[in-house]
Amino acid sequence: AVVSTRVREAVVSTQSTGKTFINYNVKLFIEEGGRSPTVKQASSSPLMSDPKNFLSSFHLDDKIHSTDFIEIWMHYDSDRSGFMEQDEVAAFLTDLFKKKNGAVDAEIVTQAVQQIFLTYDSNNDGQLSMNELYTILDVEDSIFGDMSNIETMEIHEFDALFNHYDKSGQGFIDSDAALFALISDMMRHNGEEVNAHEVQRVRKAVLAVCDSDGNGRIDKSELQLVLKVASQAVKRLTDEDWDGPPEGANR
Repeated sequence: AVVSTRVREAVVSTQSTGKTFINYNVKLFIEEGGRSPTVKQASSSPLMSDPKNFLSSFHLDDKIHSTDFIEIWMHYDSDRSGFMEQDEVAAFLTDLFKKKNGAVDAEIVTQAVQQIFLTYDSNNDGQLSMNELYTILDVEDSIFGDMSNIETMEIHEFDALFNHYDKSGQGFIDSDAALFALISDMMRHNGEEVNAHEVQRVRKAVLAVCDSDGNGRIDKSELQLVLKVASQAVKRLTDEDWDGPPEGANR
């Protein structure tokens, strides 16, 4: 499909003002559920509807919980490539716009995908990184910004941290989305670019040390060790001699 004139003009006309203004346009477009004034509204394309909307149970009107963000990423990165390709971004936007508006025009989704990739895909490889999706969506700030140093964390901070990632109150942090979110938040707090493959490397290193029984759960007694191992692994990501977790750590 050809990018509409208004989309291309909206992107090109803001190039000289810097990335912040472009990001604002993309965010506004998504927050408005495809009703952005920078994109031509198509009225003749067929409406797409699907009662099984993955996003139906998520609260997306306010700041998105970091664990919710990771669950969304894992769902729409359907081939587990560590990136979202254009068809995966289209699937996400279709569900998002349907959640906001009840239905969505196919042409609006197409134009939204085009605008996002015109803005972010500088190497034209047709992929969106996790870090870029963090920038586009309104995700909550890293909880680690409100915490003391991991080694000197107060009891009430430790409890708040555990409860943040144990969203359902089950008494444990699952080793999939919640642990992934914890590591991502730690990286964001440290000013690191969040790369899905690197988060996975840290996750495997953490599980190799902290999940000795292999049950895929981190309880409160294990969290202190998890924080220590994750913090050390995140700091070592830039070390050229770190090859990832020990042999047999893959899970």
